[in-house]
Amino acid sequence: MNTNPFGPNPALIQAVRDAGHDRYPDPAYTGVRERLGAWHGVDADSVGVAVGASDLLHRLARATLAPGDTLLSVRAPFGELARAAALARAQVVITPDLPAELPAGTRLLYVGYPHNPTGFAPPPGALLPLADRCAQAGALLVVDEAYAPFTALSAPPSHPALVRVLSPGKAHGLVGARPAYALAHPDVIAALDNLAPAWHVPAGTAGVLAALPYAAQFLAETLPRVAALASDLAGALDRLGRVEHHGTPFMTLRVGAAGPVSAQLLDAGLRVRDCASYGLPDCIRVSTRHAGENAALVRALKKLRRVEARHG
Repeated sequence: MNTNPFGPNPALIQAVRDAGHDRYPDPAYTGVRERLGAWHGVDADSVGVAVGASDLLHRLARATLAPGDTLLSVRAPFGELARAAALARAQVVITPDLPAELPAGTRLLYVGYPHNPTGFAPPPGALLPLADRCAQAGALLVVDEAYAPFTALSAPPSHPALVRVLSPGKAHGLVGARPAYALAHPDVIAALDNLAPAWHVPAGTAGVLAALPYAAQFLAETLPRVAALASDLAGALDRLGRVEHHGTPFMTLRVGAAGPVSAQLLDAGLRVRDCASYGLPDCIRVSTRHAGENAALVRALKKLRRVEARHG
């Protein structure tokens, strides 16, 4: 699982416990928006709250994509966004790098910042020109920052055509609460809000979002440890195959046929991600866990390699 193995953040668990579960939350989530807006230096009407990034991406697709429109993605998009585009009867076009021009009909340009599972991220300075290009084409640039806290990437710039999607549960080890929010132009946030049902974020998740500005100490204490474990794991895996690792808690490992390797590891009680759906059928995605779990994975992969060599 691509989440902080030292979680969940105790401060955010306390926020869930302290939430008013006996009553409906404020349907406008005004206090949550104000607190997140102040934290990021934007007005409250530039903040939209959600249950998971999937929720935001589905609403973005519904708000922007019509049949025949294009979702352009730098490398393979998050699966839920591709599904949302398919439901809108839009086409998904994948490009390996930042586009110099947008294809006709592009309404959304998706960039993982960094990309899952490859770890690719554009230079921060490239985002503003890309947002300008989107604005000229009548499109929105969607920057998915799910894994940005694990890296040294700087915050994307403000731009009317740029939508930042943040799902902090991964860095805080609290994915089960599904906290997520968007930072965007007020018109975009209003369109997203219009597509959400009333009270769409439960009190506990809203409490987590409101507590985020005061929960950063956990990240300062644990993320360097995650980075060290990831570096050690990448070094160990590099002796077994070609590893692509860019400072994220996850990495890809070329194993030949990813499907059978993933199945064999699952039989051994180890779950990795077959990357065929990302267009990488020869790769598995490996996530950093505690040292003992990482060592168990390396041992299992070595065992598979020995078995393969005997039957090769």
